[in-house]
Amino acid sequence: MSGTLDERSWSVLHATVTGYIRTAVPVGSRVVNRVFGLSYSPATIRNVMADLEEEGYLTHPHTSAGRVPTAKGFRYFVDNSPFSKQMDFPDSSPLASFLDVVLDEASPLDLLEVLSSIMNLVARMTNYTAIVMQPGTRNEERLLSFEIIPVGEKHLLAILVTDTGAVYKRTVLLPEGFRSKEIIYLGDLLNTSSRNSPLSEIWEKLVGEMEVLGEAYRETFRHLFFHHRTPEMKLFRTSRFAEMPEFSDASVLHAIMEVFEEKAALLEIFEDLVAQGGVSVQIGSENPIPGLQPCTLVSIPLVNGDVWLGSVGLVGPVRMQYDQVIPIMQYLSGRLNLWIEKTLPPNSHSLT
Repeated sequence: MSGTLDERSWSVLHATVTGYIRTAVPVGSRVVNRVFGLSYSPATIRNVMADLEEEGYLTHPHTSAGRVPTAKGFRYFVDNSPFSKQMDFPDSSPLASFLDVVLDEASPLDLLEVLSSIMNLVARMTNYTAIVMQPGTRNEERLLSFEIIPVGEKHLLAILVTDTGAVYKRTVLLPEGFRSKEIIYLGDLLNTSSRNSPLSEIWEKLVGEMEVLGEAYRETFRHLFFHHRTPEMKLFRTSRFAEMPEFSDASVLHAIMEVFEEKAALLEIFEDLVAQGGVSVQIGSENPIPGLQPCTLVSIPLVNGDVWLGSVGLVGPVRMQYDQVIPIMQYLSGRLNLWIEKTLPPNSHSLT
């Protein structure tokens, strides 16, 4: 029964996985027979379930006569169900209408904010935890433009655009005794003299030139210039995990929360998935981080040419409602990457 399942085995596996997703309890042969209307007798279904268990698609908890899908069973279910194929998403859906408004008014300057507002809605729609990840600046990125704008009397807004199409914004408090015109003038000089230079070279040059101006100037520019800017991550509806039976064990829930607190590990996962493109579905033990192995992560990368700008994803139990989540993420992948393509200059620099 390895490889492709025959029609009867697939029908039983599909019903078992669907029943478990709905109820979170092991599924027996009588449930498969009565609830899902399969034409096979309970005895035949039991035999098929036993075969599926032997092949690793189902497991048999010792406390129950029913079966539970394994990661292999969920994987076969996801890969062979119609919802995993590219589907048309209704233009009349609340998500489509929301994106029409948000993306029409949005600017790439606000990428993190745009993605956050969208994934906050998606988290509410699906009842799963949403993640927005935006990588930090990289030394090999080159400066496209750098501008400092006064915001009131005591604050400065810095906007840095790199050759990858990434746009970074930061607001800082003007140090006591400083005049905004002086710092804006220095920012203009940097913009004209260092365009197309790697960020690492620009920072080395800045450090040398700022020596004569003192530590306060150098520290201000360090904040304004995003040197070694760390990744940014936003989470929505993490409390949902505490409401699911799979995570009633405090140690399991604690391990998941620790993963969310550790940006570097999630960043590595998302970065590794960029090359795959489109929707990635990592089920249970397919997740490289042990703390995420009770979960499924469904994510999409956002790219400008070959350059990774960030990723968004949904995390939930392995018994996730894939027929709802995957079409939503397919739709987001198309809409968001098309928006990026239209609003940012094309880029073909390597990610490595």
